[in-house]
Amino acid sequence: MKIAQNSFVKIDYLIRLDQDESYPPDGRPEELSFCLGLGVMPPGLEQELIGMEPGQNKAVRLTPDQAYGEVDQDLIMEVDRQDFEPGLELEPGMVFETLDEQKQPVYFMVSELRGDRVVIDFNHPLAGRELEIDVTIREVREASPEDLKPHHDCSCPSCGGGRQD
Repeated sequence: MKIAQNSFVKIDYLIRLDQDESYPPDGRPEELSFCLGLGVMPPGLEQELIGMEPGQNKAVRLTPDQAYGEVDQDLIMEVDRQDFEPGLELEPGMVFETLDEQKQPVYFMVSELRGDRVVIDFNHPLAGRELEIDVTIREVREASPEDLKPHHDCSCPSCGGGRQD
């Protein structure tokens, strides 16, 4: 079966950011399952996957606009250290979950510590970056009604799956 809109897809992927930086950091591809067309993956990658079949692989280069967008300075802010749990040892790179106005989970990363102030960033960690994504298609099937339901439980550490909360 070829990948089409609303296909359930299982892939192995490796994101290369430059010669020395990749995700997963160990440089080994990681498995990921998703329903194509729900906006789980960057739009440029989803478009490149259409028509592929199990066993095929491809290296996809994405500009920031095709991937996670440019860095939005409005999503970077300074807050009081007191806004965090007392005694919590904050470090740049820590990811936290909070709720937006619609009570949906959103994630932010601590990007800098400035004395009693903390710079937090709600941008995707890969925003503003060009990506090369190596993809191998493992499985393609018609999505079930359950697959097509929106999910907010991302398991990727970049988006908060490895979050500290």
